[in-house]
Amino acid sequence: MSAGTDPAPTHGAPAPAPGDAHDPGPGGWNAAVGAMVNLSEQRGGTLRLVSSADVDSLDPARTYYVWVWLLQRMLNRTLMAYPTEPGTAGLTPVPDLAEGPGVPGDGNRTWTYRLREGLRFDDGTPVTSADVRYAVQRIFAQDMLPGGPTYLVPLLDDPARPYAGPYRDGDPEALPAVLTPDDRTIVFRLRTPFSDFDHLMAQPCVAPVPRHADTGARYGDAPRSTGPYRVADHRPGSHLHLERNPHWDRATDPVRPALPDRVELTIGLGLDEMDERLTAGEFDINLEGRGLQHAAQNRLAGDPVLRSRTDNPKTSFLHFVSLQPHVPPFDNPHVRRAVHYAADKILLQEARGGPVTGGDLTTALFPPRLAAHQALDRYPTGPDLRGDLDAARAELAAAGLPDGFDAVIGTQRGKFRLVADAVVESVARVGIRLTVKELDVATYFSQGAGSPETIRKHGLGLIVTDWGADFPTEYGFLAPLVDGRLIRPGGGNWNIAELDDPEVNALIDESLHTEDPAARAELWRDVERRVMDHAVILPLVHDKTLHYRSPRVTNVYVHPAFGLYDVQAMGVAGTRTDRETDTV
Repeated sequence: MSAGTDPAPTHGAPAPAPGDAHDPGPGGWNAAVGAMVNLSEQRGGTLRLVSSADVDSLDPARTYYVWVWLLQRMLNRTLMAYPTEPGTAGLTPVPDLAEGPGVPGDGNRTWTYRLREGLRFDDGTPVTSADVRYAVQRIFAQDMLPGGPTYLVPLLDDPARPYAGPYRDGDPEALPAVLTPDDRTIVFRLRTPFSDFDHLMAQPCVAPVPRHADTGARYGDAPRSTGPYRVADHRPGSHLHLERNPHWDRATDPVRPALPDRVELTIGLGLDEMDERLTAGEFDINLEGRGLQHAAQNRLAGDPVLRSRTDNPKTSFLHFVSLQPHVPPFDNPHVRRAVHYAADKILLQEARGGPVTGGDLTTALFPPRLAAHQALDRYPTGPDLRGDLDAARAELAAAGLPDGFDAVIGTQRGKFRLVADAVVESVARVGIRLTVKELDVATYFSQGAGSPETIRKHGLGLIVTDWGADFPTEYGFLAPLVDGRLIRPGGGNWNIAELDDPEVNALIDESLHTEDPAARAELWRDVERRVMDHAVILPLVHDKTLHYRSPRVTNVYVHPAFGLYDVQAMGVAGTRTDRETDTV
Protein backbone atom coordinates (compact mmCIF):
# COMPACT_ATOMS: atom_id res chain seq x y z
CA MET A 1 0.00 0.00 0.00
CA SER A 2 1.45 3.29 -1.02
CA ALA A 3 1.71 6.40 1.10
CA GLY A 4 0.24 8.06 -1.97
CA THR A 5 2.35 11.17 -2.34
CA ASP A 6 5.63 11.70 -0.62
CA PRO A 7 6.15 14.39 2.01
CA ALA A 8 8.81 16.99 1.48
CA PRO A 9 11.78 16.87 3.88
CA THR A 10 11.16 17.41 7.56
CA HIS A 11 13.75 18.47 10.10
CA GLY A 12 13.90 19.78 13.62
CA ALA A 13 11.09 19.78 16.19
CA PRO A 14 12.77 17.21 18.42
CA ALA A 15 10.83 15.37 21.05
CA PRO A 16 10.70 17.23 24.36
CA ALA A 17 12.69 15.37 26.94
CA PRO A 18 10.85 13.88 29.93
CA GLY A 19 10.61 16.52 32.60
CA ASP A 20 11.21 19.36 30.15
CA ALA A 21 9.59 22.53 31.45
CA HIS A 22 7.81 22.89 28.11
CA ASP A 23 6.57 19.29 28.07
CA PRO A 24 2.80 19.48 28.69
CA GLY A 25 2.75 15.86 29.85
CA PRO A 26 -0.25 13.62 29.07
CA GLY A 27 -1.99 14.71 25.91
CA GLY A 28 1.18 16.33 24.61
CA TRP A 29 3.92 15.34 22.21
CA ASN A 30 3.48 11.83 20.78
CA ALA A 31 0.49 11.17 23.04
CA ALA A 32 -1.60 9.85 20.13
CA VAL A 33 0.84 7.00 19.50
CA GLY A 34 -0.47 3.98 21.38
CA ALA A 35 -3.31 5.91 23.04
CA MET A 36 -6.23 8.23 22.24
CA VAL A 37 -6.00 11.96 22.86
CA ASN A 38 -8.93 14.15 23.90
CA LEU A 39 -11.53 11.47 24.56
CA SER A 40 -15.13 12.49 23.89
CA GLU A 41 -18.46 11.07 22.71
CA GLN A 42 -19.71 14.47 21.56
CA ARG A 43 -21.60 14.32 18.27
CA GLY A 44 -22.08 17.01 15.64
CA GLY A 45 -19.95 19.61 13.92
CA THR A 46 -17.73 19.46 10.85
CA LEU A 47 -14.39 17.66 10.70
CA ARG A 48 -12.07 19.73 8.50
CA LEU A 49 -9.45 17.75 6.59
CA VAL A 50 -6.84 18.92 4.10
CA SER A 51 -4.56 17.35 1.49
CA SER A 52 -2.30 18.51 -1.28
CA ALA A 53 -3.31 15.66 -3.61
CA ASP A 54 -6.69 14.30 -4.62
CA VAL A 55 -7.93 10.82 -3.79
CA ASP A 56 -6.62 8.19 -6.19
CA SER A 57 -10.19 6.84 -6.54
CA LEU A 58 -13.49 6.73 -4.69
CA ASP A 59 -14.15 3.36 -6.29
CA PRO A 60 -13.18 0.94 -3.48
CA ALA A 61 -11.83 -1.51 -6.06
CA ARG A 62 -9.35 1.02 -7.43
CA THR A 63 -7.86 2.83 -4.43
CA TYR A 64 -4.41 1.93 -3.10
CA TYR A 65 -3.33 5.02 -1.17
CA VAL A 66 -3.20 4.39 2.57
CA TRP A 67 -4.86 7.71 3.43
CA VAL A 68 -7.71 6.98 1.02
CA TRP A 69 -8.16 3.57 2.67
CA LEU A 70 -8.64 5.47 5.93
CA LEU A 71 -11.17 7.73 4.23
CA GLN A 72 -12.92 4.65 2.85
CA ARG A 73 -13.51 3.51 6.45
CA MET A 74 -16.00 6.40 6.64
CA LEU A 75 -17.72 5.52 3.37
CA ASN A 76 -17.70 1.75 3.16
CA ARG A 77 -17.92 -1.27 5.37
CA THR A 78 -16.35 -4.65 4.69
CA LEU A 79 -16.91 -8.15 6.05
CA MET A 80 -14.04 -7.55 8.48
CA ALA A 81 -12.39 -4.31 9.60
CA TYR A 82 -9.55 -3.10 11.78
CA PRO A 83 -11.02 -1.98 15.10
CA THR A 84 -10.89 1.53 16.48
CA GLU A 85 -8.03 0.65 18.81
CA PRO A 86 -4.74 2.51 19.32
CA GLY A 87 -2.72 -0.46 20.60
CA THR A 88 -1.78 -3.88 19.27
CA ALA A 89 -5.45 -4.93 19.30
CA GLY A 90 -5.88 -2.63 16.30
CA LEU A 91 -3.80 -5.01 14.18
CA THR A 92 -6.35 -7.84 14.29
CA PRO A 93 -9.48 -7.58 12.09
CA VAL A 94 -12.88 -7.78 13.80
CA PRO A 95 -16.32 -8.50 12.31
CA ASP A 96 -17.85 -5.52 10.51
CA LEU A 97 -20.57 -6.42 8.00
CA ALA A 98 -20.13 -10.02 9.09
CA GLU A 99 -21.56 -11.40 12.31
CA GLY A 100 -18.26 -13.08 13.17
CA PRO A 101 -14.79 -13.83 11.82
CA GLY A 102 -14.45 -16.05 8.79
CA VAL A 103 -15.00 -19.74 9.53
CA PRO A 104 -12.10 -21.64 7.95
CA GLY A 105 -12.38 -25.13 6.54
CA ASP A 106 -10.43 -27.60 4.44
CA GLY A 107 -7.09 -26.46 5.85
CA ASN A 108 -7.76 -22.73 5.31
CA ARG A 109 -8.97 -23.34 1.74
CA THR A 110 -12.61 -22.48 2.49
CA TRP A 111 -13.82 -19.38 4.35
CA THR A 112 -17.45 -18.71 5.24
CA TYR A 113 -19.02 -15.45 6.44
CA ARG A 114 -22.53 -14.56 7.56
CA LEU A 115 -23.84 -10.99 7.11
CA ARG A 116 -25.54 -9.08 9.91
CA GLU A 117 -29.23 -8.35 9.57
CA GLY A 118 -30.55 -4.92 8.61
CA LEU A 119 -27.66 -3.71 6.42
CA ARG A 120 -28.47 -1.12 3.75
CA PHE A 121 -26.77 1.04 1.14
CA ASP A 122 -27.17 4.81 1.32
CA ASP A 123 -30.02 4.62 -1.22
CA GLY A 124 -31.95 2.33 1.14
CA THR A 125 -31.54 -0.93 -0.78
CA PRO A 126 -30.56 -3.97 1.31
CA VAL A 127 -26.98 -5.25 1.32
CA THR A 128 -26.81 -8.92 0.39
CA SER A 129 -24.12 -11.52 -0.05
CA ALA A 130 -24.52 -11.06 -3.81
CA ASP A 131 -23.29 -7.45 -3.46
CA VAL A 132 -20.12 -8.66 -1.74
CA ARG A 133 -19.67 -11.32 -4.41
CA TYR A 134 -20.09 -8.72 -7.14
CA ALA A 135 -17.44 -6.51 -5.52
CA VAL A 136 -15.04 -9.46 -5.63
CA GLN A 137 -15.91 -10.10 -9.28
CA ARG A 138 -15.04 -6.50 -10.15
CA ILE A 139 -11.47 -6.99 -8.88
CA PHE A 140 -10.89 -9.34 -11.81
CA ALA A 141 -11.66 -6.59 -14.35
CA GLN A 142 -8.15 -5.14 -14.24
CA ASP A 143 -8.43 -3.88 -17.83
CA MET A 144 -11.24 -1.55 -16.73
CA LEU A 145 -10.61 -1.14 -12.98
CA PRO A 146 -6.84 -1.10 -12.38
CA GLY A 147 -5.18 0.34 -9.31
CA GLY A 148 -6.31 -1.62 -6.26
CA PRO A 149 -4.93 -4.78 -4.62
CA THR A 150 -5.48 -8.09 -6.43
CA TYR A 151 -4.64 -10.73 -3.81
CA LEU A 152 -7.98 -12.45 -4.43
CA VAL A 153 -7.36 -13.05 -8.13
CA PRO A 154 -4.76 -15.85 -7.83
CA LEU A 155 -6.56 -17.26 -4.79
CA LEU A 156 -9.93 -17.58 -6.55
CA ASP A 157 -9.25 -17.81 -10.27
CA ASP A 158 -9.16 -21.03 -12.26
CA PRO A 159 -6.07 -21.02 -14.53
CA ALA A 160 -7.81 -23.43 -16.89
CA ARG A 161 -10.70 -21.00 -17.29
CA PRO A 162 -9.51 -17.49 -16.36
CA TYR A 163 -12.24 -15.12 -15.27
CA ALA A 164 -12.16 -11.65 -16.88
CA GLY A 165 -14.62 -9.90 -14.59
CA PRO A 166 -18.34 -9.07 -14.78
CA TYR A 167 -18.08 -6.73 -17.77
CA ARG A 168 -16.70 -9.31 -20.19
CA ASP A 169 -18.52 -12.24 -18.66
CA GLY A 170 -21.97 -11.29 -17.42
CA ASP A 171 -22.73 -14.76 -16.14
CA PRO A 172 -23.21 -14.40 -12.35
CA GLU A 173 -22.00 -17.98 -11.94
CA ALA A 174 -18.80 -17.38 -13.92
CA LEU A 175 -16.75 -17.21 -10.72
CA PRO A 176 -17.55 -20.54 -9.06
CA ALA A 177 -15.01 -20.01 -6.28
CA VAL A 178 -17.42 -17.57 -4.55
CA LEU A 179 -20.77 -18.94 -3.48
CA THR A 180 -23.85 -17.19 -2.08
CA PRO A 181 -26.21 -19.93 -0.88
CA ASP A 182 -28.55 -17.29 0.56
CA ASP A 183 -28.76 -13.50 0.93
CA ARG A 184 -26.66 -13.46 4.09
CA THR A 185 -24.06 -16.19 3.49
CA ILE A 186 -20.94 -16.00 1.35
CA VAL A 187 -18.41 -18.79 0.90
CA PHE A 188 -14.93 -18.46 -0.61
CA ARG A 189 -13.23 -21.56 -2.02
CA LEU A 190 -9.52 -20.88 -2.44
CA ARG A 191 -7.14 -22.68 -4.76
CA THR A 192 -4.48 -22.68 -2.01
CA PRO A 193 -4.62 -22.21 1.76
CA PHE A 194 -4.45 -18.62 3.00
CA SER A 195 -4.31 -18.14 6.73
CA ASP A 196 -4.57 -14.31 6.56
CA PHE A 197 -7.92 -14.31 4.75
CA ASP A 198 -9.71 -12.19 7.38
CA HIS A 199 -7.21 -9.43 6.57
CA LEU A 200 -8.18 -9.54 2.88
CA MET A 201 -11.81 -9.14 3.91
CA ALA A 202 -10.89 -5.83 5.57
CA GLN A 203 -9.61 -4.23 2.34
CA PRO A 204 -11.77 -1.58 0.61
CA CYS A 205 -11.91 -3.58 -2.64
CA VAL A 206 -14.34 -6.07 -1.08
CA ALA A 207 -16.82 -3.41 0.08
CA PRO A 208 -20.26 -4.33 -1.33
CA VAL A 209 -21.20 -2.92 -4.73
CA PRO A 210 -24.78 -3.25 -6.02
CA ARG A 211 -24.74 -4.48 -9.61
CA HIS A 212 -27.59 -2.14 -10.57
CA ALA A 213 -25.55 0.92 -9.52
CA ASP A 214 -22.25 -0.09 -11.13
CA THR A 215 -21.08 2.18 -13.94
CA GLY A 216 -17.77 0.43 -14.54
CA ALA A 217 -14.80 2.78 -14.77
CA ARG A 218 -17.03 5.70 -13.69
CA TYR A 219 -18.36 4.06 -10.53
CA GLY A 220 -16.04 6.21 -8.42
CA ASP A 221 -17.93 9.31 -9.62
CA ALA A 222 -21.04 8.29 -7.66
CA PRO A 223 -20.30 5.31 -5.43
CA ARG A 224 -22.86 3.77 -3.11
CA SER A 225 -21.99 3.73 0.60
CA THR A 226 -22.53 1.29 3.44
CA GLY A 227 -20.60 3.32 6.01
CA PRO A 228 -21.86 6.21 8.16
CA TYR A 229 -21.10 8.80 5.46
CA ARG A 230 -21.69 9.21 1.75
CA VAL A 231 -20.27 11.53 -0.89
CA ALA A 232 -22.14 14.84 -0.96
CA ASP A 233 -19.88 16.65 -3.42
CA HIS A 234 -16.54 15.91 -5.04
CA ARG A 235 -14.84 18.46 -7.23
CA PRO A 236 -11.50 16.89 -8.22
CA GLY A 237 -8.55 19.05 -7.31
CA SER A 238 -10.71 21.28 -5.09
CA HIS A 239 -12.72 19.48 -2.41
CA LEU A 240 -14.56 16.40 -1.24
CA HIS A 241 -17.53 16.74 1.10
CA LEU A 242 -19.15 13.88 3.01
CA GLU A 243 -22.55 13.91 4.68
CA ARG A 244 -24.29 11.41 6.91
CA ASN A 245 -25.67 8.26 5.31
CA PRO A 246 -29.33 8.22 6.42
CA HIS A 247 -29.53 4.43 6.12
CA TRP A 248 -26.48 3.59 8.25
CA ASP A 249 -27.52 1.95 11.51
CA ARG A 250 -25.20 2.47 14.46
CA ALA A 251 -26.58 -0.70 16.08
CA THR A 252 -25.11 -2.83 13.28
CA ASP A 253 -21.66 -1.18 13.26
CA PRO A 254 -19.24 -2.12 16.07
CA VAL A 255 -16.31 -0.20 14.55
CA ARG A 256 -17.30 3.37 13.69
CA PRO A 257 -18.45 6.04 16.19
CA ALA A 258 -19.46 8.44 13.35
CA LEU A 259 -19.40 11.57 15.51
CA PRO A 260 -19.23 14.56 13.09
CA ASP A 261 -22.28 15.52 11.07
CA ARG A 262 -20.14 16.48 8.11
CA VAL A 263 -16.60 15.91 6.81
CA GLU A 264 -14.97 18.43 4.49
CA LEU A 265 -11.69 17.73 2.69
CA THR A 266 -9.92 20.65 1.02
CA ILE A 267 -7.69 19.50 -1.84
CA GLY A 268 -4.76 20.97 -3.74
CA LEU A 269 -2.97 23.25 -1.28
CA GLY A 270 0.77 23.79 -1.42
CA LEU A 271 2.77 22.15 1.36
CA ASP A 272 3.77 25.26 3.31
CA GLU A 273 0.36 26.89 2.91
CA MET A 274 -1.27 23.68 4.11
CA ASP A 275 0.92 23.59 7.23
CA GLU A 276 0.37 27.28 7.98
CA ARG A 277 -3.41 27.00 7.78
CA LEU A 278 -3.40 23.71 9.68
CA THR A 279 -1.39 25.03 12.64
CA ALA A 280 -3.39 28.30 12.58
CA GLY A 281 -6.56 26.30 13.25
CA GLU A 282 -8.24 26.52 9.84
CA PHE A 283 -8.00 22.74 9.36
CA ASP A 284 -8.00 19.87 11.82
CA ILE A 285 -5.93 17.07 10.27
CA ASN A 286 -3.73 16.59 7.22
CA LEU A 287 -5.49 13.51 5.82
CA GLU A 288 -2.56 12.53 3.59
CA GLY A 289 -0.29 12.20 6.58
CA ARG A 290 2.33 14.52 5.17
CA GLY A 291 4.86 15.55 7.76
CA LEU A 292 5.19 19.19 8.74
CA GLN A 293 7.60 21.07 6.49
CA HIS A 294 10.59 23.29 7.34
CA ALA A 295 8.64 26.50 7.89
CA ALA A 296 6.11 24.86 10.19
CA GLN A 297 8.78 23.07 12.18
CA ASN A 298 10.63 26.32 12.68
CA ARG A 299 7.46 27.77 14.22
CA LEU A 300 7.02 24.70 16.39
CA ALA A 301 10.60 24.90 17.69
CA GLY A 302 9.75 28.11 19.55
CA ASP A 303 6.18 27.28 20.50
CA PRO A 304 5.73 24.54 23.12
CA VAL A 305 1.94 24.60 22.76
CA LEU A 306 2.04 23.89 19.03
CA ARG A 307 4.76 21.31 19.56
CA SER A 308 2.60 19.55 22.15
CA ARG A 309 0.04 18.86 19.42
CA THR A 310 2.40 16.79 17.30
CA ASP A 311 3.02 13.07 17.01
CA ASN A 312 6.06 11.31 15.58
CA PRO A 313 4.98 7.69 14.97
CA LYS A 314 6.98 4.88 13.45
CA THR A 315 4.78 4.10 10.48
CA SER A 316 6.43 0.79 9.49
CA PHE A 317 6.55 2.09 5.92
CA LEU A 318 9.76 0.93 4.28
CA HIS A 319 11.54 3.48 2.14
CA PHE A 320 13.84 1.75 -0.32
CA VAL A 321 15.55 1.80 -3.68
CA SER A 322 14.60 -0.90 -6.15
CA LEU A 323 17.41 -2.16 -8.40
CA GLN A 324 16.18 -3.41 -11.76
CA PRO A 325 17.74 -6.70 -12.96
CA HIS A 326 15.97 -6.28 -16.33
CA VAL A 327 17.86 -3.05 -17.06
CA PRO A 328 21.58 -3.50 -17.92
CA PRO A 329 24.04 -3.40 -16.29
CA PHE A 330 21.89 -4.12 -13.22
CA ASP A 331 21.22 -7.57 -14.68
CA ASN A 332 24.63 -8.39 -13.18
CA PRO A 333 24.29 -9.16 -9.43
CA HIS A 334 27.78 -7.75 -8.78
CA VAL A 335 26.58 -4.36 -10.02
CA ARG A 336 23.60 -4.45 -7.69
CA ARG A 337 25.80 -5.41 -4.75
CA ALA A 338 28.17 -2.55 -5.59
CA VAL A 339 25.31 -0.09 -5.12
CA HIS A 340 24.46 -1.64 -1.75
CA TYR A 341 28.04 -1.35 -0.50
CA ALA A 342 28.47 2.21 -1.81
CA ALA A 343 25.33 3.53 -0.11
CA ASP A 344 25.97 6.27 2.43
CA LYS A 345 23.24 5.33 4.89
CA ILE A 346 23.63 8.49 6.99
CA LEU A 347 23.31 10.73 3.94
CA LEU A 348 20.26 8.77 2.78
CA GLN A 349 18.64 9.03 6.21
CA GLU A 350 19.26 12.77 6.23
CA ALA A 351 17.57 13.00 2.84
CA ARG A 352 14.48 11.45 4.43
CA GLY A 353 14.57 14.04 7.23
CA GLY A 354 17.01 12.65 9.78
CA PRO A 355 16.46 10.20 12.63
CA VAL A 356 13.67 12.16 14.35
CA THR A 357 11.22 12.71 11.50
CA GLY A 358 12.80 10.85 8.60
CA GLY A 359 12.89 7.33 9.94
CA ASP A 360 14.96 4.64 11.61
CA LEU A 361 17.85 3.29 9.57
CA THR A 362 17.37 -0.31 8.51
CA THR A 363 19.40 -2.91 6.68
CA ALA A 364 16.51 -5.39 6.78
CA LEU A 365 13.04 -5.38 5.24
CA PHE A 366 10.53 -6.35 7.94
CA PRO A 367 9.60 -3.63 10.46
CA PRO A 368 10.26 -4.44 14.14
CA ARG A 369 6.56 -4.95 14.95
CA LEU A 370 6.41 -8.15 12.84
CA ALA A 371 7.51 -11.46 14.34
CA ALA A 372 9.82 -12.24 11.39
CA HIS A 373 11.94 -9.13 11.97
CA GLN A 374 15.63 -10.04 12.21
CA ALA A 375 18.94 -8.24 12.53
CA LEU A 376 19.97 -8.79 8.91
CA ASP A 377 22.78 -6.81 7.31
CA ARG A 378 23.73 -8.57 4.08
CA TYR A 379 25.88 -5.70 2.73
CA PRO A 380 27.59 -3.87 5.63
CA THR A 381 28.56 -0.29 4.86
CA GLY A 382 31.28 0.17 7.44
CA PRO A 383 31.24 1.13 11.12
CA ASP A 384 30.25 4.71 10.30
CA LEU A 385 27.55 3.55 7.83
CA ARG A 386 29.02 5.84 5.19
CA GLY A 387 29.69 3.02 2.71
CA ASP A 388 32.26 0.27 2.16
CA LEU A 389 33.81 1.68 -0.99
CA ASP A 390 36.48 -1.02 -1.27
CA ALA A 391 33.81 -3.72 -1.29
CA ALA A 392 31.82 -1.74 -3.87
CA ARG A 393 34.85 -1.39 -6.15
CA ALA A 394 35.58 -5.11 -5.81
CA GLU A 395 32.04 -5.90 -6.95
CA LEU A 396 32.39 -3.57 -9.93
CA ALA A 397 35.63 -5.27 -10.88
CA ALA A 398 33.92 -8.66 -10.64
CA ALA A 399 31.24 -7.30 -13.00
CA GLY A 400 33.91 -6.21 -15.48
CA LEU A 401 33.15 -2.54 -14.86
CA PRO A 402 36.10 -1.29 -12.77
CA ASP A 403 35.67 2.26 -14.06
CA GLY A 404 31.98 2.38 -13.28
CA PHE A 405 29.15 3.10 -15.72
CA ASP A 406 26.32 5.49 -16.60
CA ALA A 407 22.71 4.80 -15.56
CA VAL A 408 19.39 6.47 -14.71
CA ILE A 409 17.55 6.62 -11.37
CA GLY A 410 13.80 7.25 -11.33
CA THR A 411 12.09 9.34 -8.66
CA GLN A 412 9.45 11.99 -7.98
CA ARG A 413 9.64 15.40 -6.32
CA GLY A 414 9.93 15.93 -2.55
CA LYS A 415 11.80 13.51 -0.32
CA PHE A 416 11.99 11.00 -3.13
CA ARG A 417 14.07 13.46 -5.17
CA LEU A 418 16.34 14.20 -2.21
CA VAL A 419 16.90 10.47 -1.72
CA ALA A 420 17.72 10.08 -5.41
CA ASP A 421 20.26 12.90 -5.15
CA ALA A 422 21.80 11.20 -2.11
CA VAL A 423 22.08 7.94 -4.04
CA VAL A 424 23.74 9.81 -6.90
CA GLU A 425 26.29 11.28 -4.48
CA SER A 426 26.88 7.95 -2.76
CA VAL A 427 27.61 5.83 -5.81
CA ALA A 428 29.57 8.54 -7.66
CA ARG A 429 32.40 7.79 -5.25
CA VAL A 430 32.98 4.46 -7.00
CA GLY A 431 32.45 5.71 -10.54
CA ILE A 432 28.75 5.01 -10.98
CA ARG A 433 27.35 8.04 -12.77
CA LEU A 434 23.59 8.44 -12.33
CA THR A 435 21.20 10.79 -14.09
CA VAL A 436 17.96 11.60 -12.24
CA LYS A 437 14.65 11.16 -14.06
CA GLU A 438 11.64 12.72 -12.29
CA LEU A 439 8.31 11.03 -12.99
CA ASP A 440 4.80 12.41 -12.50
CA VAL A 441 3.67 12.46 -8.86
CA ALA A 442 0.01 11.66 -9.50
CA THR A 443 0.76 8.49 -11.48
CA TYR A 444 4.08 7.56 -9.88
CA PHE A 445 2.91 4.29 -8.33
CA SER A 446 0.44 3.31 -11.04
CA GLN A 447 2.16 4.20 -14.32
CA GLY A 448 5.61 5.31 -13.18
CA ALA A 449 7.56 3.15 -10.78
CA GLY A 450 4.68 0.67 -10.90
CA SER A 451 4.90 0.19 -14.67
CA PRO A 452 7.48 -2.26 -16.07
CA GLU A 453 6.94 -0.60 -19.46
CA THR A 454 7.84 2.84 -18.09
CA ILE A 455 10.94 1.45 -16.39
CA ARG A 456 12.16 -0.09 -19.65
CA LYS A 457 11.18 2.94 -21.75
CA HIS A 458 13.34 5.28 -19.65
CA GLY A 459 16.03 2.71 -18.82
CA LEU A 460 15.51 3.18 -15.08
CA GLY A 461 18.09 0.97 -13.40
CA LEU A 462 17.18 2.34 -9.96
CA ILE A 463 13.80 3.44 -8.58
CA VAL A 464 13.17 5.36 -5.35
CA THR A 465 9.97 4.26 -3.66
CA ASP A 466 8.26 3.31 -0.40
CA TRP A 467 5.86 0.64 0.77
CA GLY A 468 3.54 -0.03 3.67
CA ALA A 469 1.88 -3.36 4.31
CA ASP A 470 -1.56 -3.88 2.82
CA PHE A 471 -2.29 -5.71 6.05
CA PRO A 472 -0.08 -6.13 9.14
CA THR A 473 1.34 -9.62 8.58
CA GLU A 474 4.53 -10.87 6.97
CA TYR A 475 2.65 -11.86 3.83
CA GLY A 476 0.90 -8.49 3.64
CA PHE A 477 4.19 -6.67 4.01
CA LEU A 478 6.64 -8.59 1.80
CA ALA A 479 4.75 -10.75 -0.69
CA PRO A 480 3.69 -7.85 -2.98
CA LEU A 481 7.34 -6.79 -3.27
CA VAL A 482 8.89 -10.19 -4.03
CA ASP A 483 6.30 -12.79 -5.11
CA GLY A 484 6.82 -13.34 -8.84
CA ARG A 485 3.19 -14.31 -9.31
CA LEU A 486 2.08 -10.84 -8.19
CA ILE A 487 3.93 -8.96 -10.95
CA ARG A 488 1.54 -6.67 -12.83
CA PRO A 489 2.81 -5.95 -16.36
CA GLY A 490 0.13 -3.34 -17.03
CA GLY A 491 0.81 -0.98 -14.11
CA GLY A 492 0.30 -0.71 -10.38
CA ASN A 493 3.12 -3.24 -9.96
CA TRP A 494 4.78 -3.41 -6.54
CA ASN A 495 7.25 -6.17 -7.35
CA ILE A 496 9.16 -3.38 -9.05
CA ALA A 497 12.29 -5.47 -9.59
CA GLU A 498 10.11 -8.18 -11.19
CA LEU A 499 11.78 -10.76 -8.97
CA ASP A 500 10.48 -14.23 -9.82
CA ASP A 501 12.53 -16.70 -7.81
CA PRO A 502 10.85 -20.13 -7.59
CA GLU A 503 12.44 -20.73 -4.19
CA VAL A 504 11.03 -17.46 -2.83
CA ASN A 505 7.60 -18.29 -4.24
CA ALA A 506 7.72 -21.78 -2.72
CA LEU A 507 8.70 -20.45 0.71
CA ILE A 508 5.79 -18.00 0.57
CA ASP A 509 3.41 -20.84 -0.26
CA GLU A 510 4.81 -22.96 2.56
CA SER A 511 4.21 -20.12 5.01
CA LEU A 512 0.53 -20.07 4.06
CA HIS A 513 0.28 -23.77 4.88
CA THR A 514 2.05 -23.38 8.22
CA GLU A 515 -0.13 -22.88 11.30
CA ASP A 516 2.62 -22.59 13.94
CA PRO A 517 3.44 -18.86 14.27
CA ALA A 518 7.11 -19.41 15.16
CA ALA A 519 7.67 -21.74 12.22
CA ARG A 520 5.85 -19.34 9.90
CA ALA A 521 8.04 -16.44 11.07
CA GLU A 522 11.18 -18.47 10.37
CA LEU A 523 9.99 -19.22 6.85
CA TRP A 524 9.58 -15.49 6.26
CA ARG A 525 13.09 -14.88 7.56
CA ASP A 526 14.28 -17.35 4.94
CA VAL A 527 12.33 -15.40 2.30
CA GLU A 528 13.96 -12.15 3.42
CA ARG A 529 17.47 -13.65 3.35
CA ARG A 530 16.90 -15.06 -0.13
CA VAL A 531 15.58 -11.73 -1.41
CA MET A 532 18.51 -9.81 0.03
CA ASP A 533 20.90 -12.25 -1.66
CA HIS A 534 19.45 -11.04 -4.97
CA ALA A 535 20.32 -7.45 -3.97
CA VAL A 536 17.26 -6.03 -5.75
CA ILE A 537 16.03 -4.02 -2.74
CA LEU A 538 18.22 -1.47 -0.95
CA PRO A 539 16.39 -0.75 2.35
CA LEU A 540 16.88 2.76 3.71
CA VAL A 541 14.59 3.61 6.63
CA HIS A 542 11.39 2.59 8.33
CA ASP A 543 9.60 5.89 8.13
CA LYS A 544 8.71 8.33 10.87
CA THR A 545 6.70 11.48 10.20
CA LEU A 546 5.83 14.49 12.34
CA HIS A 547 2.04 14.98 12.33
CA TYR A 548 -0.06 17.85 13.72
CA ARG A 549 -3.51 17.45 15.35
CA SER A 550 -5.90 20.30 16.01
CA PRO A 551 -6.89 20.76 19.68
CA ARG A 552 -10.57 20.80 18.65
CA VAL A 553 -10.47 17.22 17.37
CA THR A 554 -11.38 14.41 19.75
CA ASN A 555 -10.40 10.73 19.89
CA VAL A 556 -7.18 11.24 17.97
CA TYR A 557 -4.80 8.32 17.59
CA VAL A 558 -2.40 6.82 15.08
CA HIS A 559 -3.92 3.58 13.88
CA PRO A 560 -1.33 0.78 14.24
CA ALA A 561 -2.47 -0.98 11.04
CA PHE A 562 -2.16 2.15 8.87
CA GLY A 563 0.46 4.34 10.53
CA LEU A 564 -1.69 7.49 10.15
CA TYR A 565 -4.47 9.17 12.11
CA ASP A 566 -7.71 7.17 12.04
CA VAL A 567 -10.01 9.98 10.91
CA GLN A 568 -13.18 7.88 11.17
CA ALA A 569 -12.71 7.71 14.95
CA MET A 570 -12.60 11.48 15.37
CA GLY A 571 -15.15 13.92 16.70
CA VAL A 572 -15.20 17.69 16.97
CA ALA A 573 -15.23 19.43 20.33
CA GLY A 574 -16.74 22.83 21.01
CA THR A 575 -14.86 25.87 19.73
CA ARG A 576 -11.67 26.51 21.68
CA THR A 577 -9.03 29.19 21.43
CA ASP A 578 -5.88 28.47 19.50
CA ARG A 579 -3.71 28.83 22.61
CA GLU A 580 -5.73 26.47 24.79
CA THR A 581 -3.83 23.36 25.79
CA ASP A 582 -5.08 19.86 25.06
CA THR A 583 -6.74 17.58 27.56
CA VAL A 584 -7.26 13.83 27.54
